[in-house]
Amino acid sequence: MSILLKQNDALIEVNKLKDSSVDLFVIDPPYGNEYAHWDKCSEEFSEFTEKWVKLFVKKLKKNGTMWIFMSRNHLFKINKSPNLGLINILEKYGNVNLNNWITWKRMKGRSSKKKPKSLAEEIIHFTKSDNYVWNEMVVLKEVVAPYVLNGRPRGWFTDESTGKRMRWNGLGNVWLYSSPVWSGKLDVQRHSAQKPLLLMERLVLLSSNHGDFVVDPFMGSGTTALISKYHNRNFLGVEKDKKIFKETNLYVRKHYKDIKEILEKDIQKVKQ
Repeated sequence: MSILLKQNDALIEVNKLKDSSVDLFVIDPPYGNEYAHWDKCSEEFSEFTEKWVKLFVKKLKKNGTMWIFMSRNHLFKINKSPNLGLINILEKYGNVNLNNWITWKRMKGRSSKKKPKSLAEEIIHFTKSDNYVWNEMVVLKEVVAPYVLNGRPRGWFTDESTGKRMRWNGLGNVWLYSSPVWSGKLDVQRHSAQKPLLLMERLVLLSSNHGDFVVDPFMGSGTTALISKYHNRNFLGVEKDKKIFKETNLYVRKHYKDIKEILEKDIQKVKQ
């Protein structure tokens, strides 16, 4: 598998790719909230968003997917201008699957004096057509009203470790993941907007297959690179900031084996 990390502007690097060549874009772009120096744009945020959306859709395969992180205040409007938000822009180019819209419930939030504290981020599911890759997942869910047939549990079981009644269920659209921290082992925080490794793993597994081509055009901490390598995807990651890229490139090369070992230990625990 090919894992390629490039220090450059995302629009320049992605434009070099062949049209309809990318199976999956995992996109965590600047939100335009001026949260940090990399979150600012030299042009109008709506214009910047339209540029990358138009280009990335051109490079996406017909059955490809884009998972896009974005703050709520820029989903439907930008700078108080209606019809200029991410959703409105995406709708010009393909399908915005709002039923598959994911809310990531963070374990930390940002304070606000005049509105509720932000405890979530949105992940938009965009596809070029109705025929897209989707690898269904199931998760354990606690049973509130257990059904019994002939005195036996129907579709549920008791978890011996917790005593709770559980059953396997389809994946929902609200995900709970802890944010990376400086003292973490699997998720060592290296970027102020870093996403959890297991969250990114779920996105990659849902919407791509072995050997597919995954692109992260605003790579940041390199989490998608680690996951793509571990799950045998071809990968291109682009980061514009020279300092961030240098740190990420070094981390991915030096710590992949450590991450792989932790993931495989967790898998063995589940199998036991």
